[in-house]
Amino acid sequence: MTDEEIVFEGRTEVIYKIIVIGDPAVGKTSLLDKYSSKKFKSQYIPTVGTNIVKEIVEIEENGKIIMVNLMIWDIAGQPQFYMLHRPYFNGADGMMLVFDITRSSTFSNVQNWFNTAVKYGLSAIPRVIIGNKIDLKDERKIIKPMADHLADKLNCNYYETSAKTGDGVKTIFKNIAEIVRKAKTKS
Repeated sequence: MTDEEIVFEGRTEVIYKIIVIGDPAVGKTSLLDKYSSKKFKSQYIPTVGTNIVKEIVEIEENGKIIMVNLMIWDIAGQPQFYMLHRPYFNGADGMMLVFDITRSSTFSNVQNWFNTAVKYGLSAIPRVIIGNKIDLKDERKIIKPMADHLADKLNCNYYETSAKTGDGVKTIFKNIAEIVRKAKTKS
């Protein structure tokens, strides 16, 4: 048992803070909405500061079910909120870097978002890169090999999702829970 584990009625539970970062309008909030409530809102409403969602993901470890409580911090991507990033990033156990496959600038900025996380001491935490909006395949600007190359550079996995259709959404949350758990039990 590690320090952050709670055993309750025979189940092991852990809590991990996950930050979701990326440029404005890449679909960070939409991914969370689709995962937590199975809903998609087509109207863009910018996140002000941060939005925190708690979701439970069950993972298997050595034949036991671990209840991973993800405290997911959806962090605003607008420049006027940059000064608030330090406290929002503080204590993160995992990171989801999100870009829009139809907007090249959002892909280019993934490295900048990662550099910001590194500046705040998060270079060693598990992370994934997510190319969102795959339902807009006719508008695609970023091809998978480009994103795979960046993922290799940042030492993480790359996933493609559609917050609108739900494609790949469950997978990314289960994966981040598994890789954070693995990293935590290694240390």
